[in-house]
Amino acid sequence: MKRLVAMCMSVVVVFSLLLAGCSGSSRTPTPPVKTVIDLDKLVAVNMTVDQVYTLMTPDLKSTSVFYQAQNIELVASGNWKIVSKNGGYKADETGPYQALFFTPAKAGTQYYVVFFKGNIVMAKAWFTAQFGVVVEALLQGKSLVK
Repeated sequence: MKRLVAMCMSVVVVFSLLLAGCSGSSRTPTPPVKTVIDLDKLVAVNMTVDQVYTLMTPDLKSTSVFYQAQNIELVASGNWKIVSKNGGYKADETGPYQALFFTPAKAGTQYYVVFFKGNIVMAKAWFTAQFGVVVEALLQGKSLVK
């Protein structure tokens, strides 16, 4: 009986090790990271802008745009409300909210945005191609109504 239990335990241990080896995609990446997917795994609420930038390689940083905004909030319906100055903020202006915006490298893939309030991470989100374009237009202070 002890031999059967020992054999079963050995099988369970081996099986567990095999499963652990197969789960490499859920590993925590080591900064600095090269992709927004890895960045998303590392960014946490209450991080500063500088801490987020430290997580990225220079190449990844170069694919982002840092926008200022008057208001950014997730409303009860699950949609984002984004308000910027008409025409957007000038380079030397600072708003109470910020967004680190990543345009996808390939058409049809998702946009990634890290939202800040007073330069502290308040949220992060992925947007479809259609909504990513809308979010960027709002951050740039463009009117969506013509």
